[in-house]
Amino acid sequence: MFGQELRRYLVPDPAIVDMVAQITQHPDRPRPIRSVDQIFMLPGSQAVQALLAIDYLKYRDVVFLGDGDCMGLVVAHLANKGVFKGPAKIRILDFDKRLIAFYNQAIEDLRLPADLISCELYSVRDPIPKKWAQAHDVFYTNPPYGSRDRGECGKLFLARCMELCKPAPSWGVALLPFAHKEDWSRTAMANIQTFLCEQGYVVSEMIREIHQYHLDDRPSLRSCNVVVDRVYNQPEKYAGSAIPDHDFQNFYGRKDAAVPCCIGMDGSLEFDDGHQEVGCANPRWQQETQPIEHEGN
Repeated sequence: MFGQELRRYLVPDPAIVDMVAQITQHPDRPRPIRSVDQIFMLPGSQAVQALLAIDYLKYRDVVFLGDGDCMGLVVAHLANKGVFKGPAKIRILDFDKRLIAFYNQAIEDLRLPADLISCELYSVRDPIPKKWAQAHDVFYTNPPYGSRDRGECGKLFLARCMELCKPAPSWGVALLPFAHKEDWSRTAMANIQTFLCEQGYVVSEMIREIHQYHLDDRPSLRSCNVVVDRVYNQPEKYAGSAIPDHDFQNFYGRKDAAVPCCIGMDGSLEFDDGHQEVGCANPRWQQETQPIEHEGN
């Protein structure tokens, strides 16, 4: 496959991987919450992705929707270090309060230009605020994998991205599931591509199975790099609408799992009705174990 073959030839300079690791391995980076599909991309894959995607992002006003990988920060940092020419502006939209706080801290730590990046709390459940609508040249998104929802979560993230970007000609980069040996993945991609065509987009480039993640249960599972081009304008499907809970079935691959409105600063999942659930569990080595009982003498 092109993705696997390409990785043999596109080997980033170790110095670039180290620059990426300054962000991905930053001691203050929030721990991922697997229950909401926060899964970190490996640093080598992230360096490759930055080098592949930058041609579509440089000199542009770019919106990153759902950026648990901190790709917006990686791109800004590599551009600031002179690895490549970067975007003119970067806006980060995510529903994780911890991530927004980390971004703001990292911008200072890495001495990035203060006017380059803005970070805002936003969930795809909610309508796009008017101040952001059609305000960007390019989108970049890495939606939940959607292993059981036939691509619906990918379609929702893409629909919000379409609202955020200018009319044709504009474009976007999406990391989507497409493993040709997995039936669910082929179905999801077919539904997503049908949706893209209905919304006036075409797939202009695709590289399958190029990114690898910290997945202890599926270490070989990889995501697909998709570039989409808006060739004509269509009314966006969800424009101005909030998404009701019943439309989120299997959003994170689990049946009947409620979708939080945001992630709190303590890593808890916060819901519309006010209740909270534990989101960020302790690492496995820190989890409590039963004390060993010794027989008395």
